[in-house]
Amino acid sequence: MSSRPQLVAGAVHAVAIVTIWLLAIVIYALAFTRGPALGWVAIDGVLIAAGGWVLHTHRDALGFAVLGPRKLGKLLAIVAFSIGCVALVQLLIADRGGIWLDETNYLATLREGQIQRDGVFPFNLRWLEPMLAGPLNIFPASDAAALKAVNFGAFVVAAVYLVLLLLRLGVKLTIAFSAPVFLLCSYLGVYGASNRLVLDPFNYALFVIVFHTLIRREHAAYFAAALLVTACNSEKAVYWIPVFALVELVRGGGLIPAAKHTLKYCGPALLYLVAIRLYLWGSPSESQLFLENLHVLGFSWHEPQIVDETVKLNRFQHLWFPFGGFTVYALLGFTTCARWLKPIMLLLVPVLLSTLIATDTQRMVAYAFIVYLPFGLLYLARAFGELPLRWSRVLFGLTIALAVAEFYLFPMVRRFRSYELGAAVFEHRDAIQLALAALEVTLVGTIVFLHHTFGRAISRASAPR
Repeated sequence: MSSRPQLVAGAVHAVAIVTIWLLAIVIYALAFTRGPALGWVAIDGVLIAAGGWVLHTHRDALGFAVLGPRKLGKLLAIVAFSIGCVALVQLLIADRGGIWLDETNYLATLREGQIQRDGVFPFNLRWLEPMLAGPLNIFPASDAAALKAVNFGAFVVAAVYLVLLLLRLGVKLTIAFSAPVFLLCSYLGVYGASNRLVLDPFNYALFVIVFHTLIRREHAAYFAAALLVTACNSEKAVYWIPVFALVELVRGGGLIPAAKHTLKYCGPALLYLVAIRLYLWGSPSESQLFLENLHVLGFSWHEPQIVDETVKLNRFQHLWFPFGGFTVYALLGFTTCARWLKPIMLLLVPVLLSTLIATDTQRMVAYAFIVYLPFGLLYLARAFGELPLRWSRVLFGLTIALAVAEFYLFPMVRRFRSYELGAAVFEHRDAIQLALAALEVTLVGTIVFLHHTFGRAISRASAPR
């Protein structure tokens, strides 16, 4: 791809991301904040319309050929579905977040409009989202409400681009379309709705965008730009540097060329992180080791005496199964995916290591979505594609229904219940949870068993000879 078309394509993709994000922010401001600034609603509406015009005019540069000839219509449907899913979760889960250590530093950056050199590291390093919601704010909400609105938009962008990512990896639209549901039917979705001031949703969106830039080698310049933006919001950008290096190595060319390519395209983000760390060198830092989490992470149980009260709250399921059966599906997807894609699985290493130094363990593990969901849905797409259509529809429908029920049955009953129905459901809460757990184990086992016992045999039998 020559430089000019590449620049045009990059600009069009940036317009798409900003337009979707801004649309979601305006919807959040109108639906979830008191007294949104109507002047900014009008200005943002013009910007959204201008973005839509650019996408329509330059739809060829947008790519996404997998969406077919009516790709803008399908893209709009994906956006609408994602906004609906995120909004529903925000309605069901109350915002219970407080102003704790993380939030105090983020709001200080937002309100003072500058990086807090006397703040707490690494929270004061994460300046991009607070600045967008503060001095660079062009949204109908302000202060903490603006930060919450940006996070709402981030969830929508993450959901939309997760669907598009799956389509580019070869997953059918009917299965890829479910990605927002599985993304939000997890601790990630619940936490994001109950504590709306943390910056993680912004990182989720950027992680999905970074993943997109790895699919084609000629888009390495996009990777460099996306990684640099990610670094401005979080030091977690470094997770992607060894992954990029291994992807380059797997794609061929030798160790030295892969190292040079990595230095060229990861260098800007790495240099920035070094510079910002030196700039904030005098900042007090906040960290604590929770090494006893290693007992919880281990596959074998040796009956340790865990004394740390924080670690006692963690469970094996929290750390290894944050998205339910998707851990199993992801492992099976890893065995059959394209070779260049396999290094992405190594993102789990820094994600799980972060559980040893962070109090909010489940929030750290939520970043595993970028591994579990793409690999897991790749496997499910293959499994359902090799099983009879009737079986696949039933199993896929049950998988979606179970995910929703496990995380949102009780919030839905609490939010929309009649007194009698709510009392009956909560009276039998333990029994319902046991039934959901039994159904989850049974369903995951059934899908894997049927696929590996019958699906492949049926596929081989029907293959042309």
